[in-house]
Amino acid sequence: MIELSSVVSANPDLLATETDGELIMMDMEQGRYFNLNRISAEIWRELERPRNVTDLCRSLGERYDASAAEIERDVLDLLGQMEDQKLIRIHG
Repeated sequence: MIELSSVVSANPDLLATETDGELIMMDMEQGRYFNLNRISAEIWRELERPRNVTDLCRSLGERYDASAAEIERDVLDLLGQMEDQKLIRIHG
């Protein structure tokens, strides 16, 4: 389970290409495609290197007009979905 103290990173084994602000990814091992909308793609790109979830939320809070609680809730939900699909890795 991902928490605010978790350190996560994008799965480097995925092939990804950007089109019209969205990110299309291919998991060659599982033969599955994924499509991330603009904001989800932005978050995934920020995880190119391992990153603390709290720091990620803080960074997003500087760019988006939403409360810290809303951002944390939405980011944790998205990262949970990404973890389920093996789009990210949890460190430690």
